[in-house]
Amino acid sequence: MSKQTKTALDPVEIEQLISVYHSELRQLNYRVLSVRKNIEQLETALSKQSTNKRQSVVSAPAVVASKPVAPAVAAPPVAPAAPSKPSSSTSGPRAPKKVNMPDPVQVRRVRKLSPWDEFIITTLQTKDKVLIMSEFLDIVQSEFDGAKGWTEAKIKSKLNAVFHKLANKKGNIVKISFEGRGFAYALPKWLNPAGELKKKYRR
Repeated sequence: MSKQTKTALDPVEIEQLISVYHSELRQLNYRVLSVRKNIEQLETALSKQSTNKRQSVVSAPAVVASKPVAPAVAAPPVAPAAPSKPSSSTSGPRAPKKVNMPDPVQVRRVRKLSPWDEFIITTLQTKDKVLIMSEFLDIVQSEFDGAKGWTEAKIKSKLNAVFHKLANKKGNIVKISFEGRGFAYALPKWLNPAGELKKKYRR
């Protein structure tokens, strides 16, 4: 910049420039102070960590050295006892043996069979052969007092519920594949070890 350019500024402009430079200088000073403060904090933290590490290294051998001192403590004298069977183990009190306690027995509550359940099972035992739904329906309508006055649809619904309970939940009867619709029902003892119905009870 030439001398003419410098002297071309009027006093007001010069004062404004001086004010701007002072502002920038204050900002720079603030930044310098902030950076110094951060450096001091980091150095203090580093010094503390180094001190703690040195203390842990110095104190570590003392902890290790103190462990062998424990066996030097003499055991209390044992009072003379009555003669017992010789033992090859070292003298001194033995730890009591652990006694394995038996697991608590869980008693299942056996639910009694309902009149419908008993009638289905008794019917299979009496007929001594597998039966299908239509046959049970006829037998219930003619022989079972608990279904008197019931409609056919209501009896069928009840039989389906009883079959499901006895076959799937209790295991008192088993379902057998049957030609046509539905299943035939049998007693578990009528099956051979392979799970097939014995010839004696086949239809």
